[in-house]
Amino acid sequence: MNRRHFLNRTAGTLAASLLPASAAGAKAMIVWGIAELWQWLYERQKTSGHDSADCLQAHLDHSIRHVMWALGRSTLDYQSALPTSTMYVGDTRPETKVIGDSFRQECSLRAALAFAEKNDMAIYGRLGMNRHYGDSLGGALRSKYIAAHPEWMERHRGGQVDGTKVSFAIPEYRAERIAVLMEVAQIGAHGLCLDFCRQPPVARYHPHILDPWLKAGHADPRQMTTGSPEFLEWAQHRASFVNLFMRDLRAQLRELAQKTKRKVPVMVRIPEATLDMNLMEGLDLRTWLKEGWVDEIALDPLWIWDFDYLDTAKPYLELARAHNVKLYGGTNTTAGKSMKANARAFLERISRNYNEGVDGIALFQTDTAVLNAQLKGLLGPLLPRLGDAGGVGDLLATARKKQPQMSDNERWFGLDNHSLLPQLSGSPRLSLETI
Repeated sequence: MNRRHFLNRTAGTLAASLLPASAAGAKAMIVWGIAELWQWLYERQKTSGHDSADCLQAHLDHSIRHVMWALGRSTLDYQSALPTSTMYVGDTRPETKVIGDSFRQECSLRAALAFAEKNDMAIYGRLGMNRHYGDSLGGALRSKYIAAHPEWMERHRGGQVDGTKVSFAIPEYRAERIAVLMEVAQIGAHGLCLDFCRQPPVARYHPHILDPWLKAGHADPRQMTTGSPEFLEWAQHRASFVNLFMRDLRAQLRELAQKTKRKVPVMVRIPEATLDMNLMEGLDLRTWLKEGWVDEIALDPLWIWDFDYLDTAKPYLELARAHNVKLYGGTNTTAGKSMKANARAFLERISRNYNEGVDGIALFQTDTAVLNAQLKGLLGPLLPRLGDAGGVGDLLATARKKQPQMSDNERWFGLDNHSLLPQLSGSPRLSLETI
């Protein structure tokens, strides 16, 4: 949500009228909430002194027991002892003061884990892998360590500095991300979620990536046609620096497991596009699975590029099954620009994923869905039913009868709210020729 206040556009009464039907013997699905205490506090504009528990209790009240808990992006949302880390304490907006007050009062991660221990919940620490914001809002969303090294920032295809991303070709950056994740694992998180959906591409044209390629005699990728075999070879090269990060993180986690006798699984959250599209975004999922660096995958329907997304998990499912890795489909619980929250569209996306054979569903921005009155009225009756695949099918059948047609701004509800939909907002999608 670019950490800006989001007002849900619309909500209806359809969900309240859906029958709680369920099919006997239906496959049990894992339902993940994806929660940011940052946004919870922004919405509430007050702190109780036990905000992590409040947010997680709201999830429990909706039968969500698995939560990807936000650790932060550039600045962190928990109390870290690392010298390279900066905790978020607010920015130039007065309404963010409550967030800093809460984060200073108690460690959001430790408090979440303590609540989970008492309530039989699973908490995965979720870190934004390459979202650094630049100088916006006084630079308060960017860590001091990153701000001190502008030479590490990525480059666009045209050579301009991308002030929102750091190059994974920088060893110090890979070490900084790993240090955060290892600290979280040692604090006691049940797993780690590496979130690459804010904001792809995560690897671009930094000199540390481009210069070795050119010196080896390869053609200039900036002159290549995006998606061509030559460009995919270049994409494989630049993704190799992200692979170094993945390899080293897994190696350190294995060492930790040997010492503690406790394995910390690694989940990656990636855009649901195509495997080649992911590779061009810097995400080499094929290698990650082949090398055993990933245990679980969560997909996110983030539509930002100017090509036709397939809107299916099938290519990922085939790959996940080949490597015995769990796969979760994705849907959003808050609407993007000019979208309207809609129960049928929400169920359509979840049902499609279940019919394709995923292991569960990952619901983005549940902090808002279990707090905002309109969204609670719309989705609240559905959330406890989502673990029952057969029941979801029954709910969808009822929804289709009650609403045979959806408007254009309703049918896309469930996409990541950062998606670019020209037919709704007028904002153009990003050109693939810039990736």
